[in-house]
Amino acid sequence: MNFIIIEDEPAAQSILESHISKCPDLRCCGTFGDAFSAQTFLNSNPIDLIFLDINLPEMSGVSFLRSLVHPPLVIFTTAYSQYAVDGFDLEAVDFLLKPFSFERFHKAVNKAREKFNTRLVPVMPTKLSIKSGKRIYQIAIDDIRFIETCGDYVTLFCSDKKLVVHGTLKSWEEKLKGLPFLKVHRTTIVNLQKIDHLEGNLICIGENKLPASEQYKEQLLERMGGNGD
Repeated sequence: MNFIIIEDEPAAQSILESHISKCPDLRCCGTFGDAFSAQTFLNSNPIDLIFLDINLPEMSGVSFLRSLVHPPLVIFTTAYSQYAVDGFDLEAVDFLLKPFSFERFHKAVNKAREKFNTRLVPVMPTKLSIKSGKRIYQIAIDDIRFIETCGDYVTLFCSDKKLVVHGTLKSWEEKLKGLPFLKVHRTTIVNLQKIDHLEGNLICIGENKLPASEQYKEQLLERMGGNGD
């Protein structure tokens, strides 16, 4: 994680830097003695984490954090326990009360790592709102068996219904990116988890037999875990 320190006391800066030196995955991008100089840096440098003192000159750490539109993760450091409520109200990762041990510091960093890793994992949708005709349907994505296009419309074949929706197959490719769907023909996207078996260049999903183009066959076999022999 890339981080900065905002701390106006040299002794406190040294303690933080000493603790941080024992955590090889933490990369210090700067140490600042006030919020304004840190803000200038943040305007042009993406940062994952701030070690933020609360009692700063001119602008407190609490006020500084409130001023950020898209704040990074924050671990507050302060000698004043009465600020703890403010820290947690602002969804800080942790609140370190000076003087703090390496063990307590390390616990706070582990919390930050956990939150940082959670941010990296994309949250995949499980349902979609689909307008078909005059109705809006709420359907589970894994209920879609395959999708076919015709002109300016696509048809979603679900387990218990067919929905005709205005749109393109390309837009549905983008919508379903990262999910177990694959374009297998210029007119067709299939849910890989719904495939029963292959017959030559035909994909069998229930009673439906869908053509697979040669250009997509290799990727299809790869995604299915087969070798085509």
